[in-house]
Amino acid sequence: ILLGMVVFFIVILSVPFHITVGYDDKIRVSIRYLFIKINLLPVKSKQKKEKPPKEPKPAEEKKEPQAPKEKKPNPLLEMVKANGYDGMMTVLSNLVQILKIYSGKLFKSVVFDEIYLYVSVATGDAATTAIKYGQTCQKVYPLMGYICSNNIVKKYDIDVDTDFLANKTKSEFFFDMHLCIRKIINASIAMVVRLIFGVVITFIKGGKKK
Repeated sequence: ILLGMVVFFIVILSVPFHITVGYDDKIRVSIRYLFIKINLLPVKSKQKKEKPPKEPKPAEEKKEPQAPKEKKPNPLLEMVKANGYDGMMTVLSNLVQILKIYSGKLFKSVVFDEIYLYVSVATGDAATTAIKYGQTCQKVYPLMGYICSNNIVKKYDIDVDTDFLANKTKSEFFFDMHLCIRKIINASIAMVVRLIFGVVITFIKGGKKK
C-alpha cells in the first residue's frame, strides 16, 4: 500500500503544470493542471448586492490611557547586532548565491510549448520609428536567444517590423509553457537545505562567537 501511494504521488507530481499567457487588446492568463483549467485574467466583474444600511453603533465609553509596556528585546535583532558587518555580508552573499542557483534551476526546468510575438513599431515619424525599431530588436531577439539556449522551445515565431503610416505601436504575444511540479519540489528542498547549512547555521555561529 505504501509503495502504491508513493508511486501514485510521483505520477501525479510528474504531470506538467501549464501556464498560458496571451495579449492582443487584453491580457489573458490561464493555468491548467490535469483536467482542471482556471482563467485568472481577465477577471469577470461580479455585480455587488446592495447591503442594507447599518444601524449606528452606540457611543463607546472613553477608556483611560494606559502606561506603555516595556518592549522586550528582539532575539533576532540581537543576533544581527552580534554578527557584525562582516558576518552579515557573508550571510547575505551566501543567501544571494543560493537564490541564484535556485532560480536558475527553476527557470531551466520550464518547457515552452509555443511562443508567438508580433510587434509593429510605429510613431508617426519615420526617423523616430527607425530608431525605436532598432531598440525593439535589440531587446527582443537577445531575450529570445537566451530562452532558446536555456530552455526547451518546441515552437516559436517572432516578427518585428515597422509601419511608417501608423501613429501607434501594436503588439501581440502568446506563450504556452509547462513545468513539472516534482522538479520544483526537488529544487525547493535543495534550496532549503542550502539555506539551513549556508545561511542559518553561519548566522547562528557568528552570533555565538561574538
